[in-house]
Amino acid sequence: MRRLVACLACALSVGLAAAAAPVGDNWSGYYGLQWLSVSQLGSRLVLAKAPDADPGKLVEKYQSDLARWTLADVQTPAETVSLRRFLAAEYEDLGWAALHADGRIECLDASRMFVCKTAPGTTVKIGRDGPRQESLLASTGVFGIVLHAGAFELKKE
Repeated sequence: MRRLVACLACALSVGLAAAAAPVGDNWSGYYGLQWLSVSQLGSRLVLAKAPDADPGKLVEKYQSDLARWTLADVQTPAETVSLRRFLAAEYEDLGWAALHADGRIECLDASRMFVCKTAPGTTVKIGRDGPRQESLLASTGVFGIVLHAGAFELKKE
């Protein structure tokens, strides 16, 4: 009986957490992080919808989309990173303008880091065609890159 009550309590809390995500927000939730090129342990992150940005505090190019999110390690939740949606030029810089136009990739930027969603199992080419172009297999469909640290994948829990 106790086991049943515990299972129901867990299911209810998960359901309430999912229901708390704003409608249309497919980013918010808990994620497990795994670095791709290093064998260091991953962490557990929480990505959450944040209040919209104040347009008066933004440079003009960022005033067209005020939606914001925060990202934090669950071990240090007070240390958050603010994220905003990519601008069209950022998709172009990475060679992803066509993917974005087709609705096959969506990204959030945090200045020295970005996180993207695509279909699970997609191989994403990074950069323009040429010898310096790299590729990444997004097995979970959610991946990111941290400047000078490398690529990672996120798995929604």
